[in-house]
Amino acid sequence: MPEKKVAVIDGNSLMHRAFHAVPPTMNAPDGTPTNAVFGFIAMLLKFIDISNPDAIVCAFDAGRPKFRTEALEQYKAQRPPMDPGLKAQFPIIEELLESMSIPVVRVMGWEGDDILGTVAARDEALGYRTLLVSGDKDVYQLCSELTHVVTTRKGITDVAIYGPGEVRERYGVEPSQFPDFLGLKGDSSDNIPGVPGVGDKTAAKLLGAYGSLEGIYEHIDELRGKQKERMEENRDAAFTSRKVATIVRDLDFPLDLEGAAFPAFSAQAVTEAFSKYRFNAHLTRVLKLVGEAPERASAAIEVGQVLHGEEAEKLVDAVLESGEQVGVAIVDPEQESLFGGGSVVAVSASQGCAVFTDDAAFSQLARLVAGGNFAAIDVKAAVHRVYPADNALPALVDDGQLMSMRAFDLGLAGYVLNSSVSEYTYDVLLDTYMGGVLPVAKTEEQRACAQAAAARTLVGPLTRALEDEGSERAYFDIDLPLVAVLAIMERTGAAIDVERLAQLGASTGEEIEGLRTQIFELAGQEFNVDSPKQLGHILFEVLGLPARKKTQRGYSTDAKVLKDLAETHELPALVLRYRELAKIKSTYIDALPRMRAGDGRVHSSFNETVTTTGRLSSSDPNLQNIPVRTQFGRHIRECFVPLEPGCKFLSADYSQIELRLLAHLSGDEALIQAFTSGADFHASTASRVFDVPIDQVTPEQRSRAKAVNFGIVYGQQAFGLAQSLGISIAEAKGMIDRYFEVHPGVRAYLDETVEQARANGYAQTMFGRKRHIPELRAANGNTRGFGERTAMNHPMQGSAADIIKLAMRQVQERLMEEGFKARLLVQVHDELDFSVPDGEVEALSAMVRDVMEHVAELKVPLLADISAADTWAEAH
Repeated sequence: MPEKKVAVIDGNSLMHRAFHAVPPTMNAPDGTPTNAVFGFIAMLLKFIDISNPDAIVCAFDAGRPKFRTEALEQYKAQRPPMDPGLKAQFPIIEELLESMSIPVVRVMGWEGDDILGTVAARDEALGYRTLLVSGDKDVYQLCSELTHVVTTRKGITDVAIYGPGEVRERYGVEPSQFPDFLGLKGDSSDNIPGVPGVGDKTAAKLLGAYGSLEGIYEHIDELRGKQKERMEENRDAAFTSRKVATIVRDLDFPLDLEGAAFPAFSAQAVTEAFSKYRFNAHLTRVLKLVGEAPERASAAIEVGQVLHGEEAEKLVDAVLESGEQVGVAIVDPEQESLFGGGSVVAVSASQGCAVFTDDAAFSQLARLVAGGNFAAIDVKAAVHRVYPADNALPALVDDGQLMSMRAFDLGLAGYVLNSSVSEYTYDVLLDTYMGGVLPVAKTEEQRACAQAAAARTLVGPLTRALEDEGSERAYFDIDLPLVAVLAIMERTGAAIDVERLAQLGASTGEEIEGLRTQIFELAGQEFNVDSPKQLGHILFEVLGLPARKKTQRGYSTDAKVLKDLAETHELPALVLRYRELAKIKSTYIDALPRMRAGDGRVHSSFNETVTTTGRLSSSDPNLQNIPVRTQFGRHIRECFVPLEPGCKFLSADYSQIELRLLAHLSGDEALIQAFTSGADFHASTASRVFDVPIDQVTPEQRSRAKAVNFGIVYGQQAFGLAQSLGISIAEAKGMIDRYFEVHPGVRAYLDETVEQARANGYAQTMFGRKRHIPELRAANGNTRGFGERTAMNHPMQGSAADIIKLAMRQVQERLMEEGFKARLLVQVHDELDFSVPDGEVEALSAMVRDVMEHVAELKVPLLADISAADTWAEAH
């Protein structure tokens, strides 16, 4: 019979690790944070997957042993009180563990480590194997042939298993020597002093020679100099430290290890407990352990009578005539038919659900897009089924019908309500706003009907939520009207000069090979330049450059490390250049020609529900990520050309829009005056910050003032400014302090914005777009600092995103109303790009300028820089 395998969890260790590893973005329905619990269960499930234990026990601290605090008064005294956000989660994890029938052990006046030691000793007496799950290194003393330690290396799911061999390899001592090892080197995390000046290597060397503390002191005369002196002076500290670090293995508490088993829980119990805290993903994995699937409550949606053929067409006729809002869903077959087709379109109305397939499906969808009132999970995706992005494919609706379309986008509403959520599916929206999920469907038709009914039903709850949140304007006036504009822009696509791109690819390939040759010459050998491990070996072991960072996977060779090293050696700079060229070549030069559709153009997708700020993102290809400030990025943009001969590429870019919004929102008089005076804005800032007349501002002073201006918008602190300018932190702090002295309104505004965000849990734009910032409640200072910077920046960056979206809608309307042949091609944050016939350049420039500069009313002028040329690079 195989030996029993018992896992013992150090509950406090894993809860602390999870609390700091998982962002504080999760809460129970009553508002209690649940990030540590989520991370704990994730670690537990990962551990179960890799080790398959026969029984699990969880130990928690219940005070500090009297013998340790009497021996060492400062034992763990330096540790701050437990964060309230973490403390509140212990009852939750105990509830979940209880639902999984995992015994929880607490022994008053003792720590979890002592429970681990005792359970391991009892297991060994029974001949059982033990896996101790802990992030604390002092438990390595418990390792034996039967007892191993499972520890997290990084994050919450990267784990390593230590037995006696692994302890010897890492620390150079036997597990039985580990208390002596800690007695010598101490343990700062527990405030155990050890012997000053003795580190890991010295402690291991001494124990290797003499076996134990007693052995060392029996041979103390063999030591020399300072080492002998320190060992003699700190003899008592060494033995006390060992005593405190030694785990007790004979506590008295009831635990039936012979009867313990896992998994042995009730599916109903875990379903009730995990559902209570909305841990649906974890629940699914836990139930799989006992061969169950989660039972999820279906939302209250009514499909009604399912109609086909003429009856289905009559339903669409009726809703087009009445104007009733319907739900629309499109379901594609899970397995593509050899003969194509097979898509199901369902239209849910009060009279029932109409179902269409194949060509009839999309002709009916086109009727609803052109003249109906419908709701869908992703309106743009639905529109593209009748208005394809590829111009070579026929469209069943025209631009005008799209612009007048009446639609409700469910996913977009979910995004406006909470942009921090990673997905906006039917189940997520139904669970959040109706307390259920889609009913189980056995066929594609049933699934389409259920989704269409859900789409129609969700409109009410989402609309009420938008009203309750004060987010109606962001949704109904900004994001929803933009859907049609984006669909039109995506169908228009962008033209590329394939021949020029091929020439650029050839020259880039030659440069990459040349760089590779230079790198090999400097390294003195050939190696894989794309391998961080091999590059680290060359830089730090062959060339002997100073290592800046080292992880468990080896030396860090990230961009910052290479940039620092480039100051002392030529090779790191060549690698940086090599990486830049190789990445852009693969991402754009090689990929763009392959991404052309049937019309010869590339059709990027512009996404509204990806960023947390309200900005659009671009994908397949990402046209917003082409480097703007590098020469190579410019070469890529030179390959983007107007759609047709006789046209120009026109670029319209907001000038310093986020800084102008800072002036508007803060009401700072000096900042407003700087923009309204017509003077160079950054020079004006430099004049105030450095207290010199504006006509005496030097280029360096202007450059530094510009860095401060933009740094303020992004909540940059002195360290970040010092890094970007290459100056001391003290000098950077002085510049920031001086900036706030001459712009007191900005300081007051930013402080007030952070305080309001902390109180409300979110920051918002001037148009009411909210960004929820749970990081403001984090215990970790770095995480909380990120939240504060986010709160400062969102009103500016988010308002800028709102303004450019409003401008895009108005520009598209006027393009169509005024008969322009020009087409909107691309949006890159604050920039709009067009293909425009030569004869329309002047008129289009005037129209676009008028829209962009008057779409919002600010206390300072909104200015747009507009230029036209033969390529995107030349126009920008």
